[in-house]
Amino acid sequence: MDNRDELFGKIWWEDLNGPRRFIVEAVEKLSGGQSVVLCLPERVPWLKTMRNVLEKFLSKGTQSIEVIDAENISSEPQEYVLKEFCANKDGFRPYSKKAYAKFLAESTGISLNDSCLWIRNATPVQVDKWFTFIADYQKFLAGKRGGVFLLEAGEDFIGKAGIKILSYADSISDYDSFAFNIFTAADFGNDNHLIKQYLAELVSALTEGNVEFAAACINRSKDFLKAPNVAFENILNEGKFTSKKTSDDIEQSIWMTQLKLIFPLVETFRRNFIKQYEQQIKDTPPFYQVPEEVEIGQLYGQFNQRRWLISEHDGDDLEMYREVRNKLAHLVTLPFEDLQKIFEKNSRR
Repeated sequence: MDNRDELFGKIWWEDLNGPRRFIVEAVEKLSGGQSVVLCLPERVPWLKTMRNVLEKFLSKGTQSIEVIDAENISSEPQEYVLKEFCANKDGFRPYSKKAYAKFLAESTGISLNDSCLWIRNATPVQVDKWFTFIADYQKFLAGKRGGVFLLEAGEDFIGKAGIKILSYADSISDYDSFAFNIFTAADFGNDNHLIKQYLAELVSALTEGNVEFAAACINRSKDFLKAPNVAFENILNEGKFTSKKTSDDIEQSIWMTQLKLIFPLVETFRRNFIKQYEQQIKDTPPFYQVPEEVEIGQLYGQFNQRRWLISEHDGDDLEMYREVRNKLAHLVTLPFEDLQKIFEKNSRR
């Protein structure tokens, strides 16, 4: 993981409300004596960073954190825990699987009681076995303080009552993804806030919630802004990410994003223009009695016939905004040079 990628991961897991709350809730439950199952998607954004942040928060407590790589364990969960975290096994008779959980829950002075066992990389079959053992152990604790377990499971895992289940999909929303894009786009070198907003909106439309994919696009912001379809395809060709979007879908997303941001600016210009030249508009055939309703094309038509006395600057702007509006209205995407010109005129910096 390079420095830039590490920075993106920290922003996602430490600065964004949804992801951070997902981690904090897990830590609170574990610190309070509850075991937790994390239901995670197949591809967790910056998984290594998530684990580091979670471990950092957990390490502030009194529990010893023991990471267990399930794929390297051949024994059953209850047998493994008894062997590794219970030094005193006197009197134990393994008459059933539940007997392990009962014995461990009733044992005092064992390392398990002061530990948080973090089970990673478990297969679906292993997850089921670990969950059953943890549920039995927690039941036999009957409210007493004991060891806790943090089990990483797939996003489709469905567990029974008794263990706190935290779902990544339920905890983290599309808004978190968009907030990440806004947050990271703000770091883009250009000072123009509208260009940064456009970058974030466009990346969000194209990557559809995949924040690692979004980070890759934002990391190449200059190329992405100038030719988003080309930059998007180049990133896909590197093989780390996939997308179901066709070339037409990509073009549609670019156009929709431009429409969303540019049309309000055109409308703002139209209203301001009408306010400034309201009397001339009323006094010129066809004598618009409600100037506010005159479309920008009609304004340009009157101006083009040289019927009004307006400043050269306003005349140039009227022509520009009318051309931009017509392109977008006819499903034509604007080149970045046009966008930049409009954003520069409207940005508060």
